[in-house]
Amino acid sequence: MKHTISSSRRLIYMLLLLVIVASVTLSIFMERTAHNIRHNETPLLNRTIPQMRYLGDFESALLRYQLALDKRFTDSITPDRFQFLESMGRSELEATLEQLRPSLGDGPELGALRAAYQRIIQLTPEFLRQVDVNPAAARAVLIKMNEEVKQLRLRVDGLQQGVEDDIYDNGSMANRAIGWITGLVHVFDVLALVTCLFMLYHVRARVRVEDELSHQARHDPLTGLAHRRSFEARLASLPAVPHVVVLGTIDRFSRIIGGFGHAFGDRVMIGLAARIRSASERHGGEVFRLDGANFAILFRTDCSDLAFAEALSVLRDEVRNPYDCEGHEIYTTLSLGAVNYPQHGANPDVLLRNADAALQAARKAGGDRLEIYSQQLNAEAGERLDMEALLRHAVEREELELHYQPQQSLGDGSLIGFEALVRWRRHGKLISPAEFIPLAEESGLIVSIGNWVLEEAVRQISVWQAETGQRVAVAVNISPRQFAAPGFLAHLEDLLATTHVDPSCLELEITESVMMEGAESAIALLHRLRALGLKLAIDDFGTGYSSLAYLSRFPIHKLKIDQSFVRNMHAVSEQSAIVQATISLGHALGMTVIAEGVETEVQRAMLSAWRCDEIQGYYYSRPLPAASALDFLEGSLQLQAA
Repeated sequence: MKHTISSSRRLIYMLLLLVIVASVTLSIFMERTAHNIRHNETPLLNRTIPQMRYLGDFESALLRYQLALDKRFTDSITPDRFQFLESMGRSELEATLEQLRPSLGDGPELGALRAAYQRIIQLTPEFLRQVDVNPAAARAVLIKMNEEVKQLRLRVDGLQQGVEDDIYDNGSMANRAIGWITGLVHVFDVLALVTCLFMLYHVRARVRVEDELSHQARHDPLTGLAHRRSFEARLASLPAVPHVVVLGTIDRFSRIIGGFGHAFGDRVMIGLAARIRSASERHGGEVFRLDGANFAILFRTDCSDLAFAEALSVLRDEVRNPYDCEGHEIYTTLSLGAVNYPQHGANPDVLLRNADAALQAARKAGGDRLEIYSQQLNAEAGERLDMEALLRHAVEREELELHYQPQQSLGDGSLIGFEALVRWRRHGKLISPAEFIPLAEESGLIVSIGNWVLEEAVRQISVWQAETGQRVAVAVNISPRQFAAPGFLAHLEDLLATTHVDPSCLELEITESVMMEGAESAIALLHRLRALGLKLAIDDFGTGYSSLAYLSRFPIHKLKIDQSFVRNMHAVSEQSAIVQATISLGHALGMTVIAEGVETEVQRAMLSAWRCDEIQGYYYSRPLPAASALDFLEGSLQLQAA
């Protein structure tokens, strides 16, 4: 491409240079030709053409003089009249000879004319003496004079012919010069025309490239949709009539990229963008691609309008249809957030902030839905930001604390250990983990909080062992981000080395999603953790996407049945079947099975009948502060001793 552009430019420069050279050459040649024509025309106008006229005047005067002689010989005029005509003719001949002097000079031509004229004049007195007394002698003189006139006229004709030849030669030279100039002008015109045509082609190509660049500057290169800056400019120029701004994202699009790669994801994105554009434009929508899997759509309507509801319904149905790409059937959904203009914001910043708040609410609700903006969403978003800011300082302000929920063996009813559960006490009030744990996961604070929980749990194990003289097992939840964080293994190794706590007293509870994101690396890390002597458990089993093929390779010693299955297993046969199957699966794999969320005697009895190994829940004990957990531990030890 660069080589083609460079060659094109060189050709343009060469053509322009040729045009310049041709123009200069043509100008010089025309100037020289004009100079030569002027040089030849000056004597032609000043001498030759006047000479032609004066020669004609001389010949005319000569003929009139001859005519007067003939009339006198035939006695057609009186002597006085002849004398008058002869005198006037002589004056004309003298005058014309004098006029011929500037053009002929004093050279032989003028001398010959003057000599012939003198001979004729000299014969006139003799003719006049004889004309009345001796007609025969007068005729002889007249014949002689006519012969002289004839010779003089021949000489005049010769001079005139010479003048005509000069004029013709000068005209031929001028015609040749004009012909050369005309040819050069034609060559110059052709060269200029070729140059202009080529430049027009080049300018057209350049304009086309500039148009493409202008289009690219305003559009997303992958999908061809207008991009974020175009969207913001469009928002800034909205007229004061109702519009709906919709922000949307393709749910879980990162899973497509993670499963098939970015190139495949780009091809899917192109197809989905075409669907979104087609479905939106059928209802008057303008579609923009913001970034990644995020889109914006602008409708000239209102959120309460039935046409808007229909447009969004058609859009979501279009995206839900399976998309076939390279033999893979891809299912996608849309999360959408909508705001009214100008009701929910009169400038782009406010509109986008409010639309994004609605979008985040749709995503938080599970996706595949539309959320209309309300002021409550901004309030919640503000509260989340404030809570995130406070949570960042919770560790350094010592606002976090651990509560410990006892776990019971169904075999003998004894205490087998505790699960460490983090709590946040703010101004003396406990904040529910359901409020701050998802926020910690989302913001990445879960890594530092998780490290603090590990350190505090290990410290508590050491304290309890020192106070009771007994080994105490504590289970700690490990978040997916904490598990995948660099330095997780090194931190555990340093922690065990500095506290000298028996690694078998520490149990790490890991969710299925942790293991399924990069299974091979997860397996390698789990084996290294197990090699340290730590116990490993799968938390919330049954709620994720575990592969049994991978599960058999994990060095896990315990499965924890999620409380959502335990809660209604006595009433929902499907859930009781899942619990029984999980217990059987765990035992078949040589694992211990624990059920969480056990709150009633009925639930405990059912689990015991199905040979579940352990339970955890309010039936046995609520989560306890460290001091209360120590009392619970000591009481349990006393019961065992009794």
